[in-house]
Amino acid sequence: MLRSFSYAALVALTKYTARRPEDFAQLESWARLWETSVSAEFLRAYRETIADSPIRSRRSPGIRRALSTSTFSTKALYELVYELNNRPAWIRIPL
Repeated sequence: MLRSFSYAALVALTKYTARRPEDFAQLESWARLWETSVSAEFLRAYRETIADSPIRSRRSPGIRRALSTSTFSTKALYELVYELNNRPAWIRIPL
């Protein structure tokens, strides 16, 4: 889900600035802010939803560790290779 937010922000930015390339630098920080805000809200709601679930570890920072691990997972590498092979113009998104 978090990767989807990244793609949504940067694809919209890329499409808009294809017509107005001079706006890219100014709008990129807003796209990143949107991505960060939406991701934070998603994670907050997720933690709230699973607060009483038996899948949540109460003894360790499991969610934080799992999130860090999954961020650099095989999926991220897959996205990088996919974009290189299919949409080189989008390579900045998984990077």
